[in-house]
Amino acid sequence: MSAVLLIIFNRPSTTQLVFNVLRLAQPSRLYIAADGPRQNNSNDEDNIKLTRAITEQIDWPCEVKRLYQENNLGCNLGPRTAFDWFFSHEPEGIILEDDCIPHIEFFSFASQMLERYRHNHDIISINGSNLGFRLNNGVSYTFSRFMNMWGWATWANRAKLIDYTLAEWKLVKYPIWFLYRHLNQYLFDTDIHWFKYWKHKFDLTVTQDLISWWDWQWIYHQITHHKLSIVPAVNLVSNVGFNEDATHTSEGDNPAANIPAHSIDSAIIHPQKIIANLDYEEKYVKWVWCYHKRINLFDFIKGKISSKHQ
Repeated sequence: MSAVLLIIFNRPSTTQLVFNVLRLAQPSRLYIAADGPRQNNSNDEDNIKLTRAITEQIDWPCEVKRLYQENNLGCNLGPRTAFDWFFSHEPEGIILEDDCIPHIEFFSFASQMLERYRHNHDIISINGSNLGFRLNNGVSYTFSRFMNMWGWATWANRAKLIDYTLAEWKLVKYPIWFLYRHLNQYLFDTDIHWFKYWKHKFDLTVTQDLISWWDWQWIYHQITHHKLSIVPAVNLVSNVGFNEDATHTSEGDNPAANIPAHSIDSAIIHPQKIIANLDYEEKYVKWVWCYHKRINLFDFIKGKISSKHQ
């Protein structure tokens, strides 16, 4: 089984749920990275102590390394620092955050994929969450142009290639045309909202002084360098962090919230072709990340208009 990096902060309740599965999986090498308390947040210190204490419950043979920050690095630099530390010790591994609860079989699946595609640099990562997608063609996984960070795995040599400043994007003169060329599903793909969605994300990344994300940079690298992520045939990780305490996933009604994790057949059946599954991207990636928000906004506006006429 591959080494595991667990990134924690101030959520003891969800951390305990993740740790319960880690105890069942019993990785032989476990790295624990913990961010420090935020300024002027009286609850952080107590919750951080409780969260870190949970990771002291290791009762199986395991080499443990810890990286505990005294000050808060945030949702950008915190994970990035953890990745650099983890991959300075390991050539590949599994990454979990404190609100992403894996199925026990996620670990063996991710480990097998890391080994199989170790030398195939067209593959950038292995997703644990598949956003509820069900692959019904008999194989155990498919591929996508979009990584998912809710329980995932990758290699050190892929991680070091990511430019978190998006220096290239700053030089793009015609961004919609640029994104069309990298994102279109067919020659006359006119889904302008999808292209605008990513333009907005990348623009934010290069203009905000204090960005609080790292994953859009991975996706930028992925779509511009034609890299693929592995997507399991069933959902293997459940994100339970959609609530008011979250930094990015505050929508409790998000279709990606609390998707149950399922068992995957241990006898992995490999696909014959390495090609992006456009059906998954169209019906799941776009829907979860972009279009359900547009529809919710439309419903909200309709509700406001209706209430004025009642």
